[in-house]
Amino acid sequence: MSSHQNEDEDEDVMKKVTLLTEDLYHLRDTYFPVDPQEKISKLQNHVNFALSLLDSIPSEQWKSTSQRANFEFLRGKILDVFPDYRKEAEDHLSKAVKLNPSFADAWLCFGNCIWKKGDLQSAKNYFSLALNKGPNKKILCQLSMLERRMAQGKEPILHS
Repeated sequence: MSSHQNEDEDEDVMKKVTLLTEDLYHLRDTYFPVDPQEKISKLQNHVNFALSLLDSIPSEQWKSTSQRANFEFLRGKILDVFPDYRKEAEDHLSKAVKLNPSFADAWLCFGNCIWKKGDLQSAKNYFSLALNKGPNKKILCQLSMLERRMAQGKEPILHS
């Protein structure tokens, strides 16, 4: 098998992983079973499959900085699908934005991850950095929600 054919197969795997990642987030946002643990379990199974597929691509295929950034981004985004903060997701997303500072989607995911950690000011900074890469409705939506959340903490307590 030629190396060009291997690269094409690896590119197909990347496309599959990207689609699986989108499916993961769709599942997270639309699946609401009676038992919340069922959702976590289902997400974990999908995460394991997506990560195993991503790991099936040989590391030699991650030679360029942009390829490596995309790999780190996908890995971090997959790990960040859960409702709780995951340090491993933060680490991969941090690597992605360091490898490719103009990667707006990575900044957006990094901001979401840091928001889960509770560091609202840093999350806002990351969303702003993402927005500086160009207009994006997802980034604007997250920034708007975060700013409303931050404003809630600043309101004085009013007594009737």
